[in-house]
Amino acid sequence: MNLKVVLPPVIIVVLGLGALSGVQNTGFREHIEGALTESAQGALSAAGIEGADVRFAGRDADVTAASDAEALTAADVVGGVTGVRTAAAYGPDGLVSGEPGPAEAAEPAEDTADETEDVADVATDAPADATASPEASEATSDDGTSDDAAGEDEATDDDSEDEPKREPTREEREQAQEDLVEIPNITFVTDSARLTKDGRRVVREAAEVLAEHPEVEVRVEGHTDSVADDEHNQRLSERRAEQVVDELVELGVERDRLTSKGFGESRPLVVPRTFEDLEKNRRVEFIVRN
Repeated sequence: MNLKVVLPPVIIVVLGLGALSGVQNTGFREHIEGALTESAQGALSAAGIEGADVRFAGRDADVTAASDAEALTAADVVGGVTGVRTAAAYGPDGLVSGEPGPAEAAEPAEDTADETEDVADVATDAPADATASPEASEATSDDGTSDDAAGEDEATDDDSEDEPKREPTREEREQAQEDLVEIPNITFVTDSARLTKDGRRVVREAAEVLAEHPEVEVRVEGHTDSVADDEHNQRLSERRAEQVVDELVELGVERDRLTSKGFGESRPLVVPRTFEDLEKNRRVEFIVRN
C-alpha cells in the first residue's frame, strides 16, 4: 500500500471532523446561553424588574442594574432560573456583595424591641424581696475563685490576644512578591471597574497567594492606558484597585492587610504604539509593603 496516496485523504477527514466538532460545540454553547438569557429575562419581567441586563458565559450569569439593591434582587431572580449555575450582581460601582438591604436589616430591630418588652415584663413581675444581698453578689466559682478574680484572668487572656503581629522576614517578603508577580493580569469590562470572568478567576489566584503568606501586607495598584483624559483615567484606576481589594476581602483576605492606590495613565509599562501596548499598560499590580 502506498502511504503517500492514502495519508492525505485520511488527514483531510480527521481535520474536517475536528472542525465540525468545534463548530457544533460553539453552536451548542450559544444555544444554551441564548435559551438561558430568554428564560432569565422572562423571569425578571414576571418579577416586575425592568432595566436589568443579563449576560451569560456558559451557565454563569452577570446581572447588571442601575442600583446595588436592584442588582441583588435581579441576580436572586436569575439565580432561581432552571439551568443557571451562578448569578453575580453588578451595580454602578461593580460587583455587589450579598449583604442584607435596609428592609432586611430592620427585622432584627423589631425582634430586639420584643425581647426588651419581655425583659421589662419579667422585671415588673419580680417580687420586691428578690434583691440580692451584698453577700450573694460576691459569687464564687466551684473552685472558690471569685468573679473578680475570674474577670482579671479574662482580662489577662484578652491582653495576650493583643500581641503584635509577627513581621515577615526579608525572604518571606521577596517570595510573596515573586508569587504575586507571576499572577496573570486582571481584566475588567471596557471602561469600567467591573471584573470580567477571567478577572475574577485571577483575583481568586491572588487570594490563594496571600493565604500562603499571611504576614504580608499588600498595596493594590491600578493603572490604565492613555485613551481618554487624565482625570477620567485616574478615577478609573482608583475604582479598579478598590474593586480588587473588595473582591479579595470577599474571598477571606483580612482588609487591614490591603490598601489601594490608582495611578491612572501616569506610569505606563511600555510606550504605547500599538493596541498590544495599550493592553499591557492596563494592569493591576500587587506591591508588598511591609
